[in-house]
Amino acid sequence: MKKEIINTLEWLINFKSVSENKKETEALLNQIASKMNPNLIIKKHYFNGFSSLVIANTKEKNYDVVFCVHIDVVPCEKYQFQKKGNIIYGRGAIDMKGAVSVCMTLLNHLNTEKKVALFITSDEEIDGNCAKQLVDLYPNIKLAIVPDGGSNFNLVIEEKGLLQLKLEIETIATHASTPFLGENAVTCLYELYNKIIKQYPLPKNEDDYRTSITLTKLEGGNAYNQVPSHASMILDIRYTVNDKPENIIKFIKKENPNTQVTTIAQGSIFTTNTNNDNIISYINSCNEILGYKPEFKKITSTSDAIYFCAKKIPTIIMNPVGGYPHSEKEYVTADSLVSLYQIYEHFLSKGEIK
Repeated sequence: MKKEIINTLEWLINFKSVSENKKETEALLNQIASKMNPNLIIKKHYFNGFSSLVIANTKEKNYDVVFCVHIDVVPCEKYQFQKKGNIIYGRGAIDMKGAVSVCMTLLNHLNTEKKVALFITSDEEIDGNCAKQLVDLYPNIKLAIVPDGGSNFNLVIEEKGLLQLKLEIETIATHASTPFLGENAVTCLYELYNKIIKQYPLPKNEDDYRTSITLTKLEGGNAYNQVPSHASMILDIRYTVNDKPENIIKFIKKENPNTQVTTIAQGSIFTTNTNNDNIISYINSCNEILGYKPEFKKITSTSDAIYFCAKKIPTIIMNPVGGYPHSEKEYVTADSLVSLYQIYEHFLSKGEIK
């Protein structure tokens, strides 16, 4: 089984499946469909030009368990699988082609009476609309499993909400040699950002669980010798239950009323109920395979789990051992992928679903 998981992961990683590269993500989904057990039911869906697969062991639209994964990744210089001992490197290793490989292998060898489906999407790194639409199409789900957050088999009990904003400002242009005759739009936005992070200080580490507001893009200016009269800034905000999106926007507008604020993307906070019977059953499977019960964690990221949570579907977020997503050092361990497979297999064969 380990060999099958690793071999599958190798060709998954070698695809340049950046979200915006729809030709490549489409090719990868077609490759995945061709590798699945012919006894499975496979349907392809398109939402806003992005494709998704639903692979299930039943023709019915109500499922006991749904696994939700994505094959899109963020850009990098090299899309190449590398294995050094137990460690597998490559874009998407932990986020989240490792889990895709595990789920594909699981479905291909499925031996359960439970009704199981695998959702595979291609736009999670943009906005996750495919997952949202699939949950609307298939709302009768008793338990969702989204292996896209945390690490080391921790069970995620809360994820921050997502708010991405575009801030724009118009000022007065002038020659760079006479800055006193105009107003620098770039400087205005940067000064505004400094006020924002004074109000919402950036977290110092993973355990400093607070709202983060990160400046990810700042643009402005038309010429090297001109004071820019227009500038734009992108803020990636991950908010906790202590800060409401509308209050953050209200504060920004108050600090500089001349700034136009546009919401690019927004996602709700994820929470899960560890007292839910189905989640307790899953935790018991973890205990059987790992030899211990998973630690509960709050994490800083956002995932497609929010769409299941919004429908009040009990949802599990758990990742294998790995780290450095979206970086050149991204990795996952081969042994932990096998353990993840074993947890899923044990849960589907022996766990109770109510």
